[in-house]
Order: sequence, then structure tokens, then C-alpha cells
Amino acid sequence: MSKHLPRPHRLWPLPPWLALSDLVLLTEMEHIANWLEQTLARARHEILLENYIFQAGVWPERIFRILVRQARAGVRVHLTLDALGSREFPTRWVRELEAAGAVLHWYHRLSLRGLEGRLRRTHRRLVLVDGYCLAVGGFALSDAWLSGHPGGRPYRDVLLAGMGAIAERGRALFATGLHPDLGQAENSSPAKSGSWGEARLLAGNPPRRMNVRRRYMAAFKGARQSLWIATPYFNPDPRVLSLLYGAVRRGVDVRVLLAGRITDHPLLRFGIQAYYQKLLRHGIRVYEYEGSFLHGKYVQVDGRWASVGSANLDFLSLWFNRELNMELRGAVPNLLLRTLFLREFARAHEIVADRWARRPWWRRPLEGILARIDGWVQARAMGARRY
Repeated sequence: MSKHLPRPHRLWPLPPWLALSDLVLLTEMEHIANWLEQTLARARHEILLENYIFQAGVWPERIFRILVRQARAGVRVHLTLDALGSREFPTRWVRELEAAGAVLHWYHRLSLRGLEGRLRRTHRRLVLVDGYCLAVGGFALSDAWLSGHPGGRPYRDVLLAGMGAIAERGRALFATGLHPDLGQAENSSPAKSGSWGEARLLAGNPPRRMNVRRRYMAAFKGARQSLWIATPYFNPDPRVLSLLYGAVRRGVDVRVLLAGRITDHPLLRFGIQAYYQKLLRHGIRVYEYEGSFLHGKYVQVDGRWASVGSANLDFLSLWFNRELNMELRGAVPNLLLRTLFLREFARAHEIVADRWARRPWWRRPLEGILARIDGWVQARAMGARRY
């Protein structure tokens, strides 16, 4: 896809496209939880896990017990957890993991020394088993994802798993800087023939690598027919917004699927809704998901290119946090993503401009205040790097 993009928006060097020998796309948290438990339990040589949230709970403890049991059986177990997002990870679990021989790395413990860098989090979700099966997405190891707090129903999230050479790339990314002692992988992949398409991993690690933001910009600039975005949190910088507006002017069908009334940050939702009037005025279709909390993050352009992973279309993901997305091309993966989008649009409520203009009066000043705060924070954080 990138060969069709104008030169200023290309991302160099891009990682190579790699063949997928198999593909799994899950959106129901019950199925995601079962897949994770079964896949971890089948590991024979190695388990690599990175997540923003891993906290005490019934389901997380089942995952934890599998990790301890596997480590005791001689499986190499390495974890990277965010020190802020996983602050409720029990101390007794840390001791058990260490006693079993597992390696746990805490990402950016909070400290006043080097505060700006310490505030940057790892928001990645990565599970890699035996060097051949790699899963990414937006899922977290928390009972809230299954119990559905808030809202009473399980979160709507995504797990995308690829088998084949893509896992080798994921292993290299996991090891870089944090787990240099991994050594060589013992690949126990079952022999498979054929291909489900092609994939590549895009790792963002600001401020040194703004790859996720740049790749989104390139994709938005290159869209010619459709540009569909699902994200629970939405506050992109002005340059990214301008590319969305420009796509509409080219006749592209631009749609944004967002979390609705059920959200884990009700106040933040008002700030996101502050964008609605501009989006609608520029011809972007806006949907709010109903029934449960939409937490999945995925994008599809022209039905030919897709991206699934941990990155939201918001300031933190694009400018601040460590993220990991899997890009996909090929008929099968893009058919799966298009089907998912159509299903979720059907379950969502579309925001219509004239009805939105009649929303309660008290919402407008609140949206305005939050929009000003959002703009001030972005300007302060970006500084000279603004666009």
C-alpha cells in the first residue's frame, strides 16, 4: 500500500511483509480468555507476555497459575508489565514467579528523577508462545474485561493472533532493551502450508520512534474509498485530524466507531464528544457502540489494508506510549476486519448532526472546557514537535 502514498507520508524504513501461515481473530472476551489460557498451557519451550494491566482477580489468577506451573516445568517465562497499569499486581505473585524461575521486568517505575520519561507507559499487549504464535490486541488481564464493569457486560475487545515468521519479529521486539538474555528461540511450530495473507509489526516507542502516528498518517493520506476506525479514546492532534478531513474531501467514506455511554472514563467521554461537531461538519460519520464498553482498536483502509493492536487514535498512543500494532494485507484478513466493522456498526448508534445540535445545553460548556484542557495539554507536550 505504501508505494501509492505521497513521499512526505511514507515511513522509512518499513519492516518487511511476512507471510501468515494461520490467523485467529477473536472479539468476545470469553473466547479471548479461553484462547489465552489454552495457548499458554500448551507452551513447551517459551512464554513471552507484555501487558499494560495485569491485576489481582479470579481470571488473572488462572493466567498467573498457568505461568507459574509452566515456569516450574522448565518453560522459559518472561513478563514485561507496566509499573503504573499493573500496580495492583500482588507482591506475593512477584515472589512466586521469581521462585518458579520466571523473569519479571517492571516498565518505568514512577520516580521524580527523569519524570517525563517515567510518565511514558508501555501500553502494548503481546503474547508469544514457543516462538511461532504471536497475539496482539487491546485485551488486559483483569476481571473487569470479563465482568463488564462498568456496564455489566464483557468488554468488546480484539485479540489477533498470527503464526509464522511474524512471531520471530515479535520476539525480537520483546527482547530489545528489556530482555536481552532471551537467547535463541526453540520453535515448535507445527508444519503448515499455504498463506492467510501477509502481516508486519509496527512498534511505536516515542519520543524516538513515532512509527504508529506516522503510519496512520500515511494510511489516511492514501485512502481512496473507505477509512474506518474503531477506538475507545479519540483525541488526535490537529495534523491527524486534517488528514481525516482531507479524506472526506476526496470522496472517501470516513467512519469512526467510539465507546458509547458505557465507558471506563465517563468524564473523558465528554472531551471526546467535543470533537463530534467538527467531525460531523466535515462529513465524517460518527458511531457510538451500545450494549458494552468498546475497547478494541482497529483500522481498515479501502478494504485492502488493516491495523489491529494496542494503539488508540488519541494523543497518548500517538505521541507518548509504547504501542504495538499488527498490519495486515490480503483478502482473508481484510474480509474478517470488514465483517467485524459491519457487525459493530449495526450494533452502534449513529450520531446525526441535527440531533446532536439539540443535545442538552449543559453539555456544551463542559465539552468546551475539556476541549481547552485537551488542546493545552497537547500543545505543552508537543512543543516544537507540534506537527
